[in-house]
Amino acid sequence: MARPNLAPRASYGRDRRPMSRACSLQFVAATLMVVGFFGPWVAHKTAALTVTGYELSEFAKFFPQVQSGAVPVRRGLFVTPLLASSISLGLIINRSSGGLGWRVAATALLAGIAGSVLPPFQAISAQGYRLQLALMAAGATLTVASLLTSRLSERTRGALLAGLAVIGSAPALWEGMLLYPLVSNLYGVTIRPGWGVLTHSAGALMLVFAGARRFRRV
Repeated sequence: MARPNLAPRASYGRDRRPMSRACSLQFVAATLMVVGFFGPWVAHKTAALTVTGYELSEFAKFFPQVQSGAVPVRRGLFVTPLLASSISLGLIINRSSGGLGWRVAATALLAGIAGSVLPPFQAISAQGYRLQLALMAAGATLTVASLLTSRLSERTRGALLAGLAVIGSAPALWEGMLLYPLVSNLYGVTIRPGWGVLTHSAGALMLVFAGARRFRRV
């Protein structure tokens, strides 16, 4: 009896292992982005003066320079890190071979996380919140839409993840650079980015690296 040819199976195994490692790295990177967003972006030894990325949009509105437009901080852009992270995790989770029920539940949770930056209900239609509302709606919608990406090529997925890391992080980091001098003046001490900024940035860089690597290899 002829022995079965196992070469295709071995090749498949070799292909799957690097893909699994890349997916794991992408998942860790996107998770770090989320953790960093909820960590301190304005660090201070007094807990009441510490501000997380989640709180920055509301925090910035109390500065007269921001209200008058003298310092061009667009508060809505502070939510982009969380929205990009939610979409990224949706793309990563819906790449897996897990059951549809599990993927739907995980994606719904991510959409809920994206929706957590919904502006206060009493001011939801105010002009100062329009950008944030539009970004939140787009982020939640795209997170749900990630359910349709299970057949997306790894090359395209890698490019999307790398792009999301940049598009989601750069605007908020830039707005933070504009805001930090105002905070330093208010607190009377030099304010530097907290560990939340560093953690989020590290995750974004990892996601760019992992995404670009998949784009080049596949």
